[in-house]
Amino acid sequence: MVFQNPDNQMVASIIEDDLAFGPENLGVKREDIKERIEWALKTVNMEEYRERTPNRLSGGQKQRIAIAAILVMKPEVLILDESTAMLDPKGRDEVMDTVLKLNREEGMTVILITHYMEEAIRADKVAVMNEGRIVLVGTPKEVFEKVDVIHEAKLELPVATKVSVELRNLGYDIPLALTEEDLVDSLVSGK
Repeated sequence: MVFQNPDNQMVASIIEDDLAFGPENLGVKREDIKERIEWALKTVNMEEYRERTPNRLSGGQKQRIAIAAILVMKPEVLILDESTAMLDPKGRDEVMDTVLKLNREEGMTVILITHYMEEAIRADKVAVMNEGRIVLVGTPKEVFEKVDVIHEAKLELPVATKVSVELRNLGYDIPLALTEEDLVDSLVSGK
């Protein structure tokens, strides 16, 4: 599990030592740990930082190191609990790109807990919670079609979705857009 603040998960002053901490405590052989660290750092695109201190990294870089520290444990499921909340847009993109890569290329199940709907639209399946209960589950398109449920859960629609909903309310016959690209394509093609 990767939490909101990566500093809360780091235990060593050197990145390589931080990544070795978990598997060492599980009794993984030293040579296997080295291989896992190599793989994890490569996976999150942070190989060149292995000998550095985490204190000098950006928020997005620290979060990718926190993800790498979990990856060396070889989990089947990666849970990210608001792990991009403290990051700037560039850092959020870095983390999301890494997470999607793990899901698509490594086949890892990823559960992402977020209030950023632009992140939610990148998922295969979305579950909306309201007051501790799941109130809606489906693909991003299915979920964001339910504008009233989204608002009742006190969540915002993605910007492109909000614009396409407003245009539909004004009488324009366009499909629901999840991304800016979808919205522009709909407006340009008239479909």
